[in-house]
Amino acid sequence: MNKTLLLIIGLMATLLLKAQSDLIISEYVEGWSNNKAIEIYNPTSEAINLADYQLVRYANGEDIPPAENDWKIVLPDVSLESYKAYVCVLDKRDPNGTDQEAPVWDQLQERADVFLCPNYNISNTLYHNGDDAVALEKLDGSLVDLFGRWGAPRPADAALPGSDRGARCWTDTSPYFTGAGIGITADHTLYRKASIVEGVKENPSMFNPLEQWDSLSANTFTNLGWHKSDAAPENATPVFTADEFTFKIWKQAANETVLGTVAANDAENDDLRFYINSGNFIYDSEDVRRTPFEMNRETGEIVLVDAASLIESEWDTLFIDVTVTDGFSESEAVKVMAVLTNDEQSGFEEYSMNDLRIFPNPISGGLLSISATKSIRKVSIVNILGQESFASFVDNKNLVQVDASSLKKGVYLIRIEYSDRSTDNKRIIRN
Repeated sequence: MNKTLLLIIGLMATLLLKAQSDLIISEYVEGWSNNKAIEIYNPTSEAINLADYQLVRYANGEDIPPAENDWKIVLPDVSLESYKAYVCVLDKRDPNGTDQEAPVWDQLQERADVFLCPNYNISNTLYHNGDDAVALEKLDGSLVDLFGRWGAPRPADAALPGSDRGARCWTDTSPYFTGAGIGITADHTLYRKASIVEGVKENPSMFNPLEQWDSLSANTFTNLGWHKSDAAPENATPVFTADEFTFKIWKQAANETVLGTVAANDAENDDLRFYINSGNFIYDSEDVRRTPFEMNRETGEIVLVDAASLIESEWDTLFIDVTVTDGFSESEAVKVMAVLTNDEQSGFEEYSMNDLRIFPNPISGGLLSISATKSIRKVSIVNILGQESFASFVDNKNLVQVDASSLKKGVYLIRIEYSDRSTDNKRIIRN
């Protein structure tokens, strides 16, 4: 290898190491109401202590934040491991809070590593809106990374996609601050592109939010807690140990009852975190949305925390989506079915099946098709309590269709009796 090529390779390696020398802001959440968060990412090969850094908000086009400390907050004394993310969420958690004290959504609270700025008058750093710049700085004020731009002109009102209102924010159209185009930095989650491994060290003359950021819709939190970065080594996404998980719980169960534990494997044995992404809610008799379960994000254990909501529920099954991340990437959601029973001892068994096929399963329409190598004599469907919901004798056919449109959402057992009087059982789901 000639000296010139070696020099070029050495120079490229030096530049790459320099580019990965410090923390970056990897995600910016500006959602509805108090759904505000900033994610910090470590793209370096060494752990970094966050206590040496502060977040600073440059509000409404201010050239510099006021002298008081209420525009900045020092990060916690936490060692952030290499290639891992740390999520700072606005500390609004009173479930009865309204207006300025409205609580952060549960899905965002679950992603938090720390809650900051509970009192606006003490620190309002995380009360950012679409026209505020947010900086990551060393404690001496030196700039490490910057989202947005400080200084005049302040961004004008811009149209927001999917909304009939506008907001002051940067847009997708040059010069990005006049209101032309579609608003990007208000009512959005902005996710740093994987290719960006170095922070913005100087206030830019112009801020194009889509140059370094991908835009996600308002109140999208599923990318928090992990970050895809070109600086990180290759790493396999964790895999759940089952295609779906089904757990039964008595409607009269007490708080702290464990619904069940979701498990996953990781090829590199990285520490895993589990999150409930959707489905964990029940509307009570007053049409108030309630959250029955919480997930231990380190163990995958799902625990009942609002027992009264189960008693009021008219549903017999909750369908909960759970994901798992190793900090490098996040899995596709797995379906967790919480089967609610009125009998603590109720349940059913699913027997092995010989060439029995039932489709579609889950059932989405009205017709359910059943095929088997044996001739089918009778089809019956029972609910989780063993109550018969459907029964029909058929003419010893190998392929039959039954009308399942009357079935309510939930889990059932379909029982097949063959012409030789042998039987098979299979679980089916009605979406």
